[in-house]
Amino acid sequence: MALIRRWINTRLKKSRLLSILLLLPAINQAQASNFVNFQSIDTSLYMQFENRVDPRKTLSPILEAFGDYSVGDMYVYSIWQNSLQNDYKGDKSTYYYKVVPRVSFSKVTGNDISFGPLKDILFAQWVAKTKGIDYDYFPGISIDWQTNWTSWLRTTFYFENNGNSSWNDQRVHIDYGIPFNNRLGDFRIVGTFDYTLGLHGKPETIDFKPELHYDLGKHLGNQPGHLWVGIVLNPIKNKYKIRDTSYYRTDQFSYGAFIRYSFF
Repeated sequence: MALIRRWINTRLKKSRLLSILLLLPAINQAQASNFVNFQSIDTSLYMQFENRVDPRKTLSPILEAFGDYSVGDMYVYSIWQNSLQNDYKGDKSTYYYKVVPRVSFSKVTGNDISFGPLKDILFAQWVAKTKGIDYDYFPGISIDWQTNWTSWLRTTFYFENNGNSSWNDQRVHIDYGIPFNNRLGDFRIVGTFDYTLGLHGKPETIDFKPELHYDLGKHLGNQPGHLWVGIVLNPIKNKYKIRDTSYYRTDQFSYGAFIRYSFF
């Protein structure tokens, strides 16, 4: 009898454990649904021409992710840049990645502060790493705007700590998405604009990167919003905060093309 009771108790314990294990995904999903509003992952392949400082021609796989959460949002960007020039004397391959989490004042406090074009105010952090260079850390204040003609429009003012524990510059960052369509199909203009003030003897920089995206997947009869192709322009003044001179040119007007796939 004792042996039978031990066997029954063992079976009951295993049954409870199995029930708990089976319930864990459902519990996690319920918790995630309360925290996660939206997440996406995008993969791209860019070919760029007429770069300065970098190799003049590059091929770069890019991975991006964005998540909207109950307390704010987060953007992750990573690029692996490869030279297409055999005669380039510098590093033929490099990488860069950044993580930009933002905490929303409206979401944390539960108060809707939107007014007119103002949608929200957020505390932002930009943490970045380039191959062979220490981490950059930029805390800042971000403003989200709401308009009828944009999918998103954000302005952020950052204080820069550029990998050397020195608060040596400040930056204005703008990113946006503008959808439109015509008889050719669905398009969007997506891009960023960065302006650093050039404090403490550093040159001011302007980095403007507009992209034109075309929804090729929808044109081919597939689900819209996934397969994109397009072109990119990238005019920069004093690239990488290196002052442009007649002896060493750092101002550039590069251009390129890309293919992109979005996972939702």
